[in-house]
Amino acid sequence: MKKMLLLSLFILIFTQSIQAQWGLLRRMGIGGGVNFGILSPSLQNLNNELKKFDLPEFDKPIFGFGGGGNLVIGGIRIGGYGIGGSAEKNSHRTLYNNTYNTKTKIDYGLGFGTIGYEIYHQKKFSVNIDLGIGGGSLDLYISDRNSDYNSWDETLQLSLAENNITKKLTYSFFSLQPSLNFEYIYGNFLKFFVSGDYNLILNDEWSKDDELKLVNVPKMNFNGFSIRLGAQLGFYF
Repeated sequence: MKKMLLLSLFILIFTQSIQAQWGLLRRMGIGGGVNFGILSPSLQNLNNELKKFDLPEFDKPIFGFGGGGNLVIGGIRIGGYGIGGSAEKNSHRTLYNNTYNTKTKIDYGLGFGTIGYEIYHQKKFSVNIDLGIGGGSLDLYISDRNSDYNSWDETLQLSLAENNITKKLTYSFFSLQPSLNFEYIYGNFLKFFVSGDYNLILNDEWSKDDELKLVNVPKMNFNGFSIRLGAQLGFYF
């Protein structure tokens, strides 16, 4: 009797274990696709610096577009994605008694490898947390123009009287990005998702025109939130 009871208990535990493992293995998937997003790095410090030099400031989030994908085995998620966008503002300013059409433009891009875990799963819906490890860059272009053309000679030589000048300042950084993701699988081949992210910059540097290290730069904070949504094609079971 005791042996039968122990055997029955063992079979029950073993069966439950197999079912749990099978449930774990069934939640598998791999795929990739596109994502869109509203990127909102903190630009207040940068705007304060632009204001000092009568340059156009940025007052709206950046619309981004990119792609990525991931592999899911059980509750473990491994993948990566990239996204980027741009914004620009125009105004006028007077320099050395000349009036210029002035434009500031930002090219902002992010790229991360991600690792995460599924914290909730119900049929085709899941809630997940990811940690992105990577970084990106913010290119700031400052253009001053008082004509619509440049002569060839003026372009190739160093001139003290240029009419059209563009400077490129690059802020590159390493960062971590925790994310909260909501996913829905339609059929077994299409996945929709919405993600809320926070980009936390840990290390950074400035350069000018891709060559010169920029020094004496005021401390600026570009941390910020973003919202992404998109769709992926793949195999999800």
